[in-house]
Amino acid sequence: MKHKIILSATILTALIWVLGCKKNSFKVTERTSSEGSAQVKLGYFSAYSVLPNTILYINDKPVSNTLVAPIGFPGGGFNTGGSSNGDYLWVTPGSNKIQGFTPIPGTGNLMTKLFEFTQTFDANSSYTFYITDTAANTKGFSVPDSKTAPDSGFCRIKFVNCMPNLAALDLYKGANNTVATLFAGNVAYQSYTTNFDVALPTDSFFIRPAGALITTAPIARRAFAANLTNKRIYTLLARGYNGSTATNLAPNLSVLVNQ
Repeated sequence: MKHKIILSATILTALIWVLGCKKNSFKVTERTSSEGSAQVKLGYFSAYSVLPNTILYINDKPVSNTLVAPIGFPGGGFNTGGSSNGDYLWVTPGSNKIQGFTPIPGTGNLMTKLFEFTQTFDANSSYTFYITDTAANTKGFSVPDSKTAPDSGFCRIKFVNCMPNLAALDLYKGANNTVATLFAGNVAYQSYTTNFDVALPTDSFFIRPAGALITTAPIARRAFAANLTNKRIYTLLARGYNGSTATNLAPNLSVLVNQ
């Protein structure tokens, strides 16, 4: 009987220890390996006055629910729709067709094709495919995403210009627009910078037309200090239209989560 009591106590102690360990551990979702696939995020930043309900397709198959811009799918970010995680779609390497359709309300049947692009992706690489501008002017372009984390105390950021009606932008960083300093200059539409490691917490970011004086009023300003966290990887992007004051068209800065 004494042996049974001792054995029971030992099991109970071990159980408490295991539960305690689980409480202090990170939970990681089990996922099938993506080895050999390309990882692709769709950045849907096509700004219409009236935002069309859209279903995103890859290779003639729907990959999204009905959504509206601005959004990163399947993982979004900050000052944009969608979640705030670093999820990607797994795509077969090589040439891929990317489309967006508006569905017939209440049916899910396709009504209008908004865009169609063909893009090549490499195996075991990560990308965000950006969709910008509207109607016949809609553009699509691919940007490779880093998944290598920075040192502790920093986050890693690159800047992407998705603003159609300016040839290029200057990106500034600082506590306010009068003391902000140039962070990345002359970033052309549909292009991007290298990755920068930024100390946390971050200052605000500002954008101006490329070459504009620092005294020029910023096109847009946004602070993400409360959102950006240690050793994470992000993309900061400019979207909308310079000079517009319409709700869905106004210039803005958003962040997508890469890792």
